[in-house]
Amino acid sequence: MNINDIAEKNYQWVESMGWHNKSVLEALALVASEVGEAINECRHEEPTPAFKEELADIILRVLDIAHWQGINIEDAILAKMQVNQERGTRGRLK
Repeated sequence: MNINDIAEKNYQWVESMGWHNKSVLEALALVASEVGEAINECRHEEPTPAFKEELADIILRVLDIAHWQGINIEDAILAKMQVNQERGTRGRLK
C-alpha cells in the first residue's frame, strides 16, 4: 500500500465517522493539537512509548487533509524532497 492508498483508506474511515464537518483551517488546528500531544510525550530525556502513536496521528491528519483537498501527497513529498536537495544547506552548518 502506498502513501496515497493510506491517505484514501484513512479518509474513508474519517468520513464514515462523520468527522469531515470542519474547514481546512480547523483541520490544520487539529494537526497542531496532535503536535502538542507528541510534544507532551517528549518532556523527559527519552520519548515515551506513546510518542510513535502521536507521530502517526499527525501523519494521518495530514493525509486526511491532503486526500480531501485532492493532493497527491506522494508526488508532493517527492517534489519537496527534490527542492530540499537542490537547496542544499543554504548556509546552515551540516
